[in-house]
Amino acid sequence: MKQDPRITAAEIAMQLNMSSRGVEKRIRKLREAGKIKRIGGRFGGSWEIVNLDND
Repeated sequence: MKQDPRITAAEIAMQLNMSSRGVEKRIRKLREAGKIKRIGGRFGGSWEIVNLDND
């Protein structure tokens, strides 16, 4: 997400050899923790990393 803010969950899943659903769950946890947020819409938006702390 840091290198490509417009990356999709499916693209992340392919790069990490994970299921799309598994990536979506991790993204949801990161959003709930306030570490990332979505700027814009689902199809034209991008990701922003808000907090890089290693809690």
